[in-house]
Amino acid sequence: MNPRLYDRLAATVSVILLTVLALFTIYLARAAERDRVRSVPASVAPGQPDYFVDRLALLTMTATGAPGYRIEARRLVHFPEDDTARFESPTLISLTPGRPQLTVTADTGLLFNPTAQREQSVHLSGQVRLTRAATAQAGLLQADTDFAIVLPDRDLVQTDRAVQIRLGEHRLDGIGMELNTATRQLRLDSRVSAVLQPPTPR
Repeated sequence: MNPRLYDRLAATVSVILLTVLALFTIYLARAAERDRVRSVPASVAPGQPDYFVDRLALLTMTATGAPGYRIEARRLVHFPEDDTARFESPTLISLTPGRPQLTVTADTGLLFNPTAQREQSVHLSGQVRLTRAATAQAGLLQADTDFAIVLPDRDLVQTDRAVQIRLGEHRLDGIGMELNTATRQLRLDSRVSAVLQPPTPR
């Protein structure tokens, strides 16, 4: 065979092989893209949840990696439209070492995840009860209201509704409350009334 003819034939075969390989690569890439698109779930309709969890038990962590709160609920339903989660029968339990344990229960709850415009918060409704364990300096604290907001990053529990508080043997009533679980300071805003028991004689 003529060497020049052989070189041309070899070059032609090489070009054909490279072309087939390129076309096969393009086919594989397009097939993979179709599979990826098929695997993406359809968008959720406005106002509809994208997932739910029954018998939830969730542990949140602080910025330093320490345990923050344990959240329990009979049911959680998440809504992707505004990235909120609704709870049935939620219970929040503080786990910060060195502080008296705080437990908050309610009929329903709404968790707002943090964004650039808002901090993380949990809005509790229904029969809301806040219980702080007794310490060496103060007795058991129990507060009852029908709405409260928990701000975990600032260690605050707030309400602008009527609240009834028992602190040891004492009772306080008022409108609006803020409890700082870090400093253990309790503030009532208005219409405050108190029933204070005299100290027990030694």
